[in-house]
Amino acid sequence: MTMAQALHLDIPTPSKLSEAHDCLCEAVILVTDVKSLFSDGSDFAMVARLKDIQGRLADEIWAVERLIAAGKPGPRH
Repeated sequence: MTMAQALHLDIPTPSKLSEAHDCLCEAVILVTDVKSLFSDGSDFAMVARLKDIQGRLADEIWAVERLIAAGKPGPRH
């Protein structure tokens, strides 16, 4: 396999990126739901960890959105 073929295999398709985006958004909803179970403040460590997870998921969503945007054709002059 040539390097060009190997690089081509590593590029996610737009549908895979969209799928990943949807999955990450579902994960945010789940983490938010779990975090709401600890809203009484009884477990500060758990709430802090869930906030960290939410932040990491937001970063991943942003990265996937950038990849999606990079794959879309830009405005033509």
